[in-house]
Amino acid sequence: MGLIRSLAKKVIGKVAGRPDAGATASSPSSAAPSAASSDRNASLGSGPTLVRAHNQVAVAGDEEPVVENAEALSMIECSAQEIKERLDAGEPVTVLDVREPSETAGGIIPGALLIPLGQLRARWEEVKDANEIVCYCAAGARSLQAAHFLREKGLFNATSLDGGISGWMEIGGKIKRPSLP
Repeated sequence: MGLIRSLAKKVIGKVAGRPDAGATASSPSSAAPSAASSDRNASLGSGPTLVRAHNQVAVAGDEEPVVENAEALSMIECSAQEIKERLDAGEPVTVLDVREPSETAGGIIPGALLIPLGQLRARWEEVKDANEIVCYCAAGARSLQAAHFLREKGLFNATSLDGGISGWMEIGGKIKRPSLP
């Protein structure tokens, strides 16, 4: 999934007239997407694809697509299974819990950074240098808001965990009690 975001940044840079955009992104040979992300992104194949961005639609195929933002090329939601596999493989994914402290007391995804959604506007820069950010909440609604907000701030690598921590636990994902400050 990180590869798709890197490519999206390059496309956005070219459309915006920044030919060097994305120059620091890793090459396809250095980062292989997981099987889950490959299956999910199979729609990015070689055939003509409609791309919708800010109410503009372009046909991507033989000609260069017109893309207004990286969200058009990258999925904003990711599955719990995909993230579990990637974390288990040691991939550098920042997991961001946007639930309230009363909710996180029951358990968090190990290693998660805790920033309640209500504090994200003031604290978003804590994740600005993350390679990839996966936001989660109880069921997925607040984390989707968080991912949209982070993308508005230019963090195109932000996604929302589909199903939240409930979806995480359904697939056997471990949780732990958060450390007290």
